Amino acid sequence: MRLNKENIALIKNFKTKPNYNASESKNTIIHFGVGNFHRAHQAFFIHEILNSNKDLSIIGINLRSEETRKILKKQNYLYSLYECSEKEINVHILNPFKKLLFGQKDKKEICNLISDSFNKIITVTVTEKGYHYDTIKKRLDLNSDINNDLENKKLKTLIGHLSYGLIERYKKNKEEIYILSCDNLSSNGDILKTVIVDFVYRINKEAAIWIKDKVIFPSTMVDCIVPNTKNLPNTIKEEFEDQALVICEPYRDWYIQNKGDLLKNFLSHKQIKFVDNVKFYEKIKLKILNSSHSALAYIGLLLGYKYVHEVINNKHCYNFINNYLEKEVITTIQTEDNFDLYKYKENILKRFKNYFLNHKLEQIGMDGSLKMPIRIIDTFRNRKKDTKYSHTFLIIACWILFLKKENFQKNNYKVIDPMFENFTQIFNNEKNFVEKLIDIQSIFDVSLEDKFEIKEQVQFILTEIEKLGLDKLLVKFNG
Repeated sequence: MRLNKENIALIKNFKTKPNYNASESKNTIIHFGVGNFHRAHQAFFIHEILNSNKDLSIIGINLRSEETRKILKKQNYLYSLYECSEKEINVHILNPFKKLLFGQKDKKEICNLISDSFNKIITVTVTEKGYHYDTIKKRLDLNSDINNDLENKKLKTLIGHLSYGLIERYKKNKEEIYILSCDNLSSNGDILKTVIVDFVYRINKEAAIWIKDKVIFPSTMVDCIVPNTKNLPNTIKEEFEDQALVICEPYRDWYIQNKGDLLKNFLSHKQIKFVDNVKFYEKIKLKILNSSHSALAYIGLLLGYKYVHEVINNKHCYNFINNYLEKEVITTIQTEDNFDLYKYKENILKRFKNYFLNHKLEQIGMDGSLKMPIRIIDTFRNRKKDTKYSHTFLIIACWILFLKKENFQKNNYKVIDPMFENFTQIFNNEKNFVEKLIDIQSIFDVSLEDKFEIKEQVQFILTEIEKLGLDKLLVKFNG
């Protein structure tokens, strides 16, 4: 039995299902990046808001592939969400999408949606590389995709679509609009605003000034562990066929920096928290959850593991990550509102043990050149000078070995990174590859003194790994 509107009444085992018709909703959120995370997080929130008799729906836009649109269209935009944990498995049937569009085919319709004064909210989940942000110059990266979009050809980027839509909105009505970045970037709203203003300024200076002054880019923090898979664990019996199912943990956070009423009215939900300043919540997510995720990915892949739950259940890996967070991360974070950072850390490590998720280390290890600066290096740069740092250097060393594919269990994994060609050239041509890698300013944006220390300590740890093996060095680290 395939999931669609004809068969939904036959499905018996579910926690929630749609008691609404999104196609008839007048109020719409435009969303860029309809991947698994969005469908487990923001779309799930909208599903619950719709079930509380609110008028709302989502028009989703994907930029790189039509696959999700084609699958969901065959299923009348229905899909299932499996919230999985050791305690329980809850199945939700969701239908919050009014329609899905494809950026490379539906350019005009997307522009019209953004410029329509009735539409007030846009949300974004396109991962770090979708922002085309130059972390050194702190502005738009004028790469080939951005230059293509500046010529207004077949648009390839989020930045191009948003910019041309906002230019038309400026020309037509100048109405208020909120654009929410929901990606793992520090000050994600500010970064999105920067690249949009930079792009538009090259086309229409007056529109760029309006965007800078009037368009609202709230920063947000989002959290939910969502693996990139459609395969259910063998222990879960599938009652119906769903080509678009999503698996996630039973945990969601959404913090939005916002003082106005519009977002609160549209996104009225007890688990969506509106705060005056999201920086603290953003910091703890990036520095505690995301940093340890990356560390587990590089260490785990080198040790021959495939999934997060496998490596965190290795007591030496668990102790290493726990000590890293306690000694080198939490000490750099000043708590707010009596927030218990140690309890938060313990809860995260417990979440990592969820074996139902089968969260691939390879997925987490992707795009390290973009993730390492935010998750690992920034914490080191802002460290307490009287604190001894060693775990950070081991993480960097493991990332380098991951890039070289010098794992110790002959584990087969792919290295996917926008700087992959640069790394390959360094490994092939440079004897002192550690120095050359750490000299890359976009990744290691630290002082010359800090760079010298990183180079020295990482080289020492690489030598220790070669002598002892990574597994024994982890034991030594844990003392």
